[in-house]
Amino acid sequence: MTHPVSIDKYQIVEHLGSGSFGDVYRVHDRALKAEKAIKVVGATDPAKFLSNLEEAQILNKCRHKHIVVINEANIFPVNGTRRVVLDLEYIAEGSLESALGSRWISIKDAVNCIRGALLGLEHAHAQGFLHRDIKPGNILISNAGAKLSDFGLATNAAVDLIGSAQGYTTHLPPEYFTDSQTTVSSDVFATGITFFRAVSNIADWRGVTRSIPLIRLKIEKGKLIDAIGFAEFIPGAVRKIISKACAVDASKRFQCAKEMRQKLDSLRFSIDWISIGSHKWEGRLGSTVYTAEVIPTSNEVNFKKNGRKVSAKCMKFPSLSAAISALHNEVASTTLQ
Repeated sequence: MTHPVSIDKYQIVEHLGSGSFGDVYRVHDRALKAEKAIKVVGATDPAKFLSNLEEAQILNKCRHKHIVVINEANIFPVNGTRRVVLDLEYIAEGSLESALGSRWISIKDAVNCIRGALLGLEHAHAQGFLHRDIKPGNILISNAGAKLSDFGLATNAAVDLIGSAQGYTTHLPPEYFTDSQTTVSSDVFATGITFFRAVSNIADWRGVTRSIPLIRLKIEKGKLIDAIGFAEFIPGAVRKIISKACAVDASKRFQCAKEMRQKLDSLRFSIDWISIGSHKWEGRLGSTVYTAEVIPTSNEVNFKKNGRKVSAKCMKFPSLSAAISALHNEVASTTLQ
């Protein structure tokens, strides 16, 4: 579609992206002189306007500090056609997906982000609603903590739930492909896949998944994470949480968002590592700065604390791949207490 220049009182600043059933824009509210986000719902059939307002109604019923705020919902002409327009809280930091594309997300930051999303999800479930579209693009990062956004696929959990073909296929649990049902467990599974993407720092998710042979079969069998594999720098305790959230057998998953969130709360962090280059990491623990890197010419792992070499952690290896593996294992073993 051709993006509008303005919609009623909203001056369009930029197109932020396309969400479930609509386009999202950053706008200037000329009446309140405030920066906001609006979502223009895609359907143009007037008979469907009421159903198109369901997202707004669900957001209004699910008000929570970890769910994006809805201010109002209106029907405005957009490029000559009446459309539902949702007036939403604007979060300048953007989504987890955009963050993955622009910087390294540490394990600690990923845990904090998913924890915030789970708090929002926990509240939505308590109000009787499923989100059904949890992915990095629908988690917004803010100074106050991560917030769930885009409830375009959300639905009442008390209804006989038929999954939407517009859901994100790679985030669907294996049972969906046999019974087409979406449940609390479906949301937990999708959160687990999202967590996996965050801690793995996978920016090009589509590229990664499309490169996997027989990808559809692996998704339907719940084997997508097995096909991609865990990076060595991911701590074992984090891997276990992801594996439980994404268990093939739904009865072996976390049974609710709260249970998964409490498991994240039990993690105790040590060095907060980020990758800063080819086979080089920087970590912080309070005021202490650590660096760990592989020297390719000598296949040596060089470890420093506040700029000083730590001899006990510096070793040479028979090959570059062995040195890189040792580096990643060092990062994994020192991320958590």
